[in-house]
Amino acid sequence: MLTQSEIQKAISTYSVDNLRRYDNFYTREQLSELRPAAVMLPLYFYENEWHLLLTKRAETLDEHRGQVAFPGGGQEKEDRNLCETALREMYEEIGVKPEDVHVFGHLGDLPIITGYVVRPFVGQIPWPYTFNLEPEEVHSIFSIPIAWLAKPENHQVQYRNIAGHDLPVIFFEDYAGYTLWGASAEMTVALLSALNQIEQ
Repeated sequence: MLTQSEIQKAISTYSVDNLRRYDNFYTREQLSELRPAAVMLPLYFYENEWHLLLTKRAETLDEHRGQVAFPGGGQEKEDRNLCETALREMYEEIGVKPEDVHVFGHLGDLPIITGYVVRPFVGQIPWPYTFNLEPEEVHSIFSIPIAWLAKPENHQVQYRNIAGHDLPVIFFEDYAGYTLWGASAEMTVALLSALNQIEQ
């Protein structure tokens, strides 16, 4: 079972160049013009195993409506850095106070096709916790055990044609009625890779 110190070491030493993933989609100039954003991948320890907390976005949102996602959003001018962006967004969306989060680090910058370059941070939250959902942004929250996410039979890659390009998209099997896919699924696989938790 992973300890907090092992997660800390794994995240701090993880390195991957995600910026090349859309070489056929974005030019280097276009990459530099993407809006910086950040999300938080919240982990908690319960019943002797680690769980990953996710949200289902509200159906009324303009972007990614109804999709499974991590709390996060675009960097604002008052944010001193992207970690502060992730913590602020998590507080605004689900009510987790920044001082209650132990941030392990991040998984590298990830460009996504909606015009953002996202930095996924990984942090531990206390459990149990009293959440306060922002209903205009978040429909619900749920969690998935890391051990379930790590099983290879629970995720697959499908190709989708987006703006004339066949792009690989990760889909996880449904869990408790929720489907984790797309950029959030890719961030989840990056986390599993960093923690050396993907089963062969």
